[in-house]
Amino acid sequence: MNVSPNQLSFLPDDYLERKARRRTNVICASLFVVVSLALGGAFTLDQRANRQIQSREDQVNQRYAEAAKRIVQVEQMQEKQRQLARQAELSASLLEKVPRSFILAQITNSLPGGVSLLEFKLESKVRATPPPPTKTAFEQRKAEMDAQKKAASPPPPEPKRYDVTMKLTGVAQTDVQVAQYINKLSQSTLLRDVNLLVSDQYTQGDDKLRRFELEMTLRPDAEATVDLNRQNRTAAVDVEARP
Repeated sequence: MNVSPNQLSFLPDDYLERKARRRTNVICASLFVVVSLALGGAFTLDQRANRQIQSREDQVNQRYAEAAKRIVQVEQMQEKQRQLARQAELSASLLEKVPRSFILAQITNSLPGGVSLLEFKLESKVRATPPPPTKTAFEQRKAEMDAQKKAASPPPPEPKRYDVTMKLTGVAQTDVQVAQYINKLSQSTLLRDVNLLVSDQYTQGDDKLRRFELEMTLRPDAEATVDLNRQNRTAAVDVEARP
């Protein structure tokens, strides 16, 4: 067998194989190191991103907690305001917004000439609470649950509201005077629903007079003002001096 001088090798037979194996190992090790560094960097970035997200979540939770505290404080303040308003309304319901002397003065101040009062009655009745509207099954269930929650504590007292009705009997010389009196009372800021119940003619001596009965109610929102108080105090004295 003829071998050319260029094909002759004095190296061991497995030298080239070992060299190729070492080169492969170095490449694999380098790749392993690169991959490890990449994974480590990715893990570090992921941890940093997680910490940032956690920090933001903590800030959001803190804001929500602060907002919840503010909402609770606002609800407590509103509840106190409702209690104060209820107490004020309850106290106001125990007082007469329009004293009876002012009502009587308003009645007498409106008398036209030639008209006199014979009798005056005033009656106050507690206003009946209107029946609640018909509820659906869901609303009834909710109302029952609310009632069970409030069963432990007694309900707060409800303010009483009154309907004030008045009846008066008087005499006049003509029906025109009666109509003028009704018109004057209807224009009052204290009275409403002024109605004529009876109007009869009767004779007193040589005079023919009209005996009439009126019915009216006090406005629910009526209140005695300062000017009205001054006017009615003067009128009340006149009423007491009237025979």
